[in-house]
Amino acid sequence: MATTHPSLYAMKNFYHEKPVAVYRTTVSIIFYEVMYLAFAAGCVYVIFLLDELWGQLLLGILVVTLLWLGVDLLKYLNDRIVVTPSHLSLPNVDTRTKMGKESITAKAIIPWYKIKDIKVNFNITSTNRVNIQKKVLVILCNETIYSIDSDMYDVFFLKRKLKAFWQQFNKKH
Repeated sequence: MATTHPSLYAMKNFYHEKPVAVYRTTVSIIFYEVMYLAFAAGCVYVIFLLDELWGQLLLGILVVTLLWLGVDLLKYLNDRIVVTPSHLSLPNVDTRTKMGKESITAKAIIPWYKIKDIKVNFNITSTNRVNIQKKVLVILCNETIYSIDSDMYDVFFLKRKLKAFWQQFNKKH
């Protein structure tokens, strides 16, 4: 009797194909968590060295913010992009429809033939500091756009790999 990987139970009614590739977020998320905790620990150490109350309050707020960001990031810990010959499965992606409505989709299962293109978008924001964020965009034929934060996944060149799978498996339909 064959067993199915636990991460694929949500897709058991869609297709019964073995994944060709699985891209996970585990190592990246753990790295971010360690950075947040190390910086928060350093701030707590400095809080005990400071004599001014306003400095202690500011660093205390910074520590709480860092811990909140770390806890918020944990929801992406077991995310994985699953590539099969018939479809692409995306977890927790930002979605923008043709009408301009934006939302977060918990689990998107996209057949290869419905994908129009896979592109990269660089968001550059400069509020207090310049922030360059690389997103992989999966554009469907109905102009729905799924946006993947490629920095979260433990893989280099995510766009190139997804596009290669799309070109390989879209020719079968």
